Amino acid sequence: MRGLRRCLPWALLAATALAAAPAAHAQTQGAPLRIHVRGSAQIEAVAWTEPDGFVVRGSVVDDARSAIAEAPLSLDALTSAGAPAVLPAVDGCAADGAARAREPRPSQGGYVIATDERGGFCLRGRAPLADATLRIRFAGGKLYDAVEAKIPLEARAAPLAPVILRFDPPVDAVDLDRPTVNVTVALRLDRSGARGVGSGAPFERERLPVVLEDERGARLAEAPTGGDGRARFELPTERLDGAGQGVLRARFDGTATLAKASVSQSVVRYAQVTLDLSHPVEPARAEDGVPIDVEVRSSRGPVEGGVVEALRAGEPVGAATVAGGKARVIAAFTAERAGTVPISLRYVPASPWWIPGAELAIDVPVAGPGAWRQIALGAAVLAIAGWVLGGWRRAPKRAATTRAGDERPVAPPGRAGVRVMGPLEGATGWRGAVADAHDGTPIARAELVIVVPAFDGSGVIARAQTDDVGEFSIEAPYRSDARLVVRAPMHSSHEQALPSPSKLGIALVTRRRAVLDRLVRWARRQGAPFEGPPEPTPGHVRRVASRVQQREVELWASRIEHAAFGPDPVDERIEQDLGASEPKPGAAPLAP
Repeated sequence: MRGLRRCLPWALLAATALAAAPAAHAQTQGAPLRIHVRGSAQIEAVAWTEPDGFVVRGSVVDDARSAIAEAPLSLDALTSAGAPAVLPAVDGCAADGAARAREPRPSQGGYVIATDERGGFCLRGRAPLADATLRIRFAGGKLYDAVEAKIPLEARAAPLAPVILRFDPPVDAVDLDRPTVNVTVALRLDRSGARGVGSGAPFERERLPVVLEDERGARLAEAPTGGDGRARFELPTERLDGAGQGVLRARFDGTATLAKASVSQSVVRYAQVTLDLSHPVEPARAEDGVPIDVEVRSSRGPVEGGVVEALRAGEPVGAATVAGGKARVIAAFTAERAGTVPISLRYVPASPWWIPGAELAIDVPVAGPGAWRQIALGAAVLAIAGWVLGGWRRAPKRAATTRAGDERPVAPPGRAGVRVMGPLEGATGWRGAVADAHDGTPIARAELVIVVPAFDGSGVIARAQTDDVGEFSIEAPYRSDARLVVRAPMHSSHEQALPSPSKLGIALVTRRRAVLDRLVRWARRQGAPFEGPPEPTPGHVRRVASRVQQREVELWASRIEHAAFGPDPVDERIEQDLGASEPKPGAAPLAP
């Protein structure tokens, strides 16, 4: 009885989340939607004139700062008035770090050149080009949106030597709790692209100014290079933005003989989270729930997102989402008499840049339960238990039908899969419905993707999305090597070979069930004492791991428990992270 009462708050939270889900999925009305998600691209380039021509060098990267190789770029020129200008003949030159030059080919009013394997490109004009701006365009494709950049030509009296900047070593994480972060930028001459400077000419690498900026374009620091061509920064972290994803950009503005250069590096700025009480906890009945107001802060101020969880003797008794650096946790548990109960509070992050600090241990004052309340609670629990037992004997609900009158699967299969429900006369595609594998509930806004093997790109040949009653229709030529991938916001992805054109019934398993199933499979592979009768649970695995001092397993089981029974939805990132952190079976010896 105590166990059932302890689970009631979590059951209410789960019911609230399930009740809100249809409203979130019902935003799409009408016929199934076709979607196509693409990333963004960015062109970074510099250009300058020389006595006998001009040079333009640059690179194309995506929104994660990864190089986009083999990207076709068109280049033309505009006058200061915006009218087209005539481009002289051009040759290819080796981009930064490239083994060889890419040769351009003429196009309407300009040239076309493809980026190399590092996403770089370089063109050298054979004649001067005065009073003009170069326009570089990337038309995009299946994976990237189109982008355009206008690069002004800077006048130079002599040929410029190309320069390469590198973060050495790369900086991919910044601890905001430290007063400073050390950043080193190496500057070197790109001999492969130098012309007119002479590969044997002396190169003065000392006292060249390098500037550090962030993703906002804010100037963070400036430092000169030393005799080894490296600019060293002891950057105060207070100049950086708050915790989250960002960019560090090093910039060299060039000299009379050296060209401009820049380099960008994606970084994650992280900070530790601390918990404190907003005010002393007021006495309350434990069964009603004890309100605990918590301040959630970091060295950068209030924290946004994540969950504060309350535990009693290691068992979760309440949780609340963090908003604006505050969380109100309602800790509900049983107490035999009035007094104080030790409770620990911990922060569970929703983003990788928040690092949980030490748990906060508090003593919660509680009032003992009254006699009438104990009688009422006992009657309520018995009523709930009777309803549940009666539900086992009630006839199952009739399967829902689609708008067209087609019957859904007679009974949910209990596992993810794609079933052929029947042929489609004269069809060249597929239609059907996507539903929950356990309760048969239609899944709205599920995405269906047909993919084929491809050496480059994603291999996607068609996409579709289910409507508000879980139905879909997708058209594409059938290929025997094609696969069908089905994804949904609250369900685990499923992939299998694509059937021939037909009517399909697709079942998906919720991510909460998926992470629980993962723990059960792991425990059964391990055997006793983790397997445990009648079936392994996160709490059982966690307690066994604590007893045999397997800290890794204990932490993993605790995370599974929070994901499966906590108030927050389990997204794809959390599911993948729990899968990647699954302990290796037999990784540590078991204590007797």
